[in-house]
Amino acid sequence: MKKLIALLVAMMMAFTCVSALAETAEEQPGLPFDLAIPNLTLTYSLELDEEQAAALLATAQLPEESAGMAKMLLPLLNGLGEQLIFADNGVQYDLSVKGQEILSLVAEATETGFALSTNLLPSYLLTIQTATIQKLVEEFMKQAEEASGKLDMELIEKAAEKIAGYAMETFGAFQSLVVFGEPVKGEYADLIEGVVFNTEKTLTVDVAGMIEAVKQFATKALSDEDVKAAIDSIVTMIPGASFDPAQILGSLDAPAEYIPDVAGLVYTITDDEGNQTAVDTFVIVNAMGKESDEGDTTTYVYVAENALDISVEIPAQNVSFEIYGELVENGLVATIAVSAEGMDILLELTAAATDTGVNVDGALYLNDAETPVANCSIGFAMAGERTKKATDGDKAEFALEGLLDEQNAPNLISALVMDAVTNGLSDVMNNIKTVMPMQGAILEQLVNQLVSQFMGGGAESPAVEEAPAEEAPAA
Repeated sequence: MKKLIALLVAMMMAFTCVSALAETAEEQPGLPFDLAIPNLTLTYSLELDEEQAAALLATAQLPEESAGMAKMLLPLLNGLGEQLIFADNGVQYDLSVKGQEILSLVAEATETGFALSTNLLPSYLLTIQTATIQKLVEEFMKQAEEASGKLDMELIEKAAEKIAGYAMETFGAFQSLVVFGEPVKGEYADLIEGVVFNTEKTLTVDVAGMIEAVKQFATKALSDEDVKAAIDSIVTMIPGASFDPAQILGSLDAPAEYIPDVAGLVYTITDDEGNQTAVDTFVIVNAMGKESDEGDTTTYVYVAENALDISVEIPAQNVSFEIYGELVENGLVATIAVSAEGMDILLELTAAATDTGVNVDGALYLNDAETPVANCSIGFAMAGERTKKATDGDKAEFALEGLLDEQNAPNLISALVMDAVTNGLSDVMNNIKTVMPMQGAILEQLVNQLVSQFMGGGAESPAVEEAPAEEAPAA
C-alpha cells in the first residue's frame, strides 16, 4: 500500500518537474521551481516484416504455447507509434498502432498546482496542490540534507585525493606498457581504398602488466585507511549494501592462460620529419591467448577526418562484428554488422538534421534478406504544441492529497483501481480491436486473466463500489 502511495505521489512530482522545465517560475507562479528548457517533441515509429519477425521468433526456442502466442501478438508491434510533447507548461504522451490511438496521458501545471489525466483512468482528473508539492519537496530536501550531514565530507575529499593520486600512478604505468617501434617509411596502399599510408610502426601491449597495474591500484586504494573509512561511511547509508575489499581484489586475479599476447601495426601519413600530416590512421591489433591454437583475435581500427571503422574477428568463437560511421552533409550514416554462427545481422542508421532538431532512421536486416525485418524512426525537435489538455472532458476531480492519509488511502486507491479495471482497460482494448480485432481479443483475454489474478490474489485493497465519473471520491 505504502509503495503504491509513494509511486503515485512520485509520479505527480516527476510531472511537476517536467512542467517546471518547460517554463520559468515567473510564467507559472503556481509551482515552486525555476528551471527552464525549450519546448520539445520526441517521436518514435516501428514497422515490421511480420514473416521475417516470426521466423526470428522461431529461433528463440520459446515454449510452444508462448511461441504461438508471441507470433499471434506480433502484429501489435507493426505500426507502433509514440509521441512525447513537452509544451505549454505540461507534457502529452500518446501511443498508437497503425494510426489508431491506444493510450494517452496528459499532465500540466494549473493555477493552483498540477493536474493529470489518462484514458486508463477515464473517470478522474488527478490533481495536487502547490502547497502539497512544496511540502513534499521540502521533506525530500530535509531528508537529503540529513543524510548528507552524516557524511564526513572532509574525509571523503581526502580519500578522493588519494584515489586520484593512485590513479595517476597507474596511468603512468600504462604509458610504459604500450610500446611503439621505430617508424618504417614505405608505401602501404592495400589497407584502405583510396588511402596511401607512408609510415608503419610496430605496437606491443603488455596486458599482463596492465592487469598487475590495476591490481596494484586497487590494493593501494582499498588498503588505505582513509579510503576504506570514506567508503564505509557511504555504504552504511545504503540499505542492504555491503563492501568487501577482498572480494573486489579477488575478482582481479585472471588465470595466466586467459591473459593474451597483444601486438599490432600502426599505419600513418607523415612528413620527412616524422610528423603526422593527416588524421588518417590504420591500426591492426592481434590478440592470442597463451594456450590458444584456434586463431588470433584480430581488430582493425581506421580513423579518418570524417569516418571511423572498427572491425573485430574472433575465430575461436566464429564471431565477427564491424562498426562504421561517416559524417555526411547535415548528419551521419552508420552501419553495425554482426556475424555469429548461423546468424548475420546488419543495422543501418541515418541521422539527419532538420530545422528544429534531428531525425534518426534505422533498418535491421537478417542474413541475406533484401528487405529489412524492422524499420524504425526516431525524431527529436526543439519545438512542439500539445493537442490535448488534462482538463478536457467531464471528469471528477481526484485530489492526490488524500493518498497521504493512511486511513483514507485504501478506499481512494480502490476507486482508482476499479476505474482502471472496469473502464480504462476496456477502452484501451477496444481501441486495439478497432484496427486489430483478432490480436485485440487475444490481448484482452490475457489482460482479463491478469486482472482476475490481481483482484482475487488477496491484495490488501478492500472491496468497494466503483466511484461514478460525475462524483469525486472523498479525500
